[in-house]
Amino acid sequence: MTYFGYLIHQPYRSIFDGTFDDKTMLKDLRKLTEDDPPLSDIRTIGNTMYCHSKIICEQMAKEIVKNTSKSIICVRFGGVEIDDQPLTTWIRTVWFSHRDVCSFIDKVLQAPLNISGAYFATSNNHRHWLDLDHAKRDLGYVPQDGAEKL
Repeated sequence: MTYFGYLIHQPYRSIFDGTFDDKTMLKDLRKLTEDDPPLSDIRTIGNTMYCHSKIICEQMAKEIVKNTSKSIICVRFGGVEIDDQPLTTWIRTVWFSHRDVCSFIDKVLQAPLNISGAYFATSNNHRHWLDLDHAKRDLGYVPQDGAEKL
C-alpha cells in the first residue's frame, strides 16, 4: 500500500479503473521502482498512516545497516488472497500467488548477508506496474505464476 497513492494518477488510475488500453498504453507503462517516492493514498486515513509508517520503518532499516555489516530486507508484498485467486481486474496487476510467496521467502532466507534493501514482491502479472528487477537481480527471485489478462 506504500504506492497506492499512484492509483489516483494516470496511467495507474486507468489500471485501477479497468479502462487501461493495452494496445496503446502497455508499451509506455513505466513500472514503479522501490526508489520512486511513495505517494500517500489520500482516499482513507488508514491507508495514509500505513503508508507513512512502512516508509519510516524502511528508512530506519536503511540507517541501521548503513555503517554496519548487518543486513535487512524489507518486502512490499503484493495482493495475497486466501483462495490464491486474484478477484478483481486491478488486483490481478499486483497479485502474489501462494507459490510465489513461498519462493520469494525462500530467496530472502538464502540471500547473501550483504544484501539489504526494499523489494516489491508479486507474481508475474499482466499490466504489472511494480518493477521486480531489483528482487530478480539481488535475490534471484523469478515469479512462476501470473494473473492472466481478463
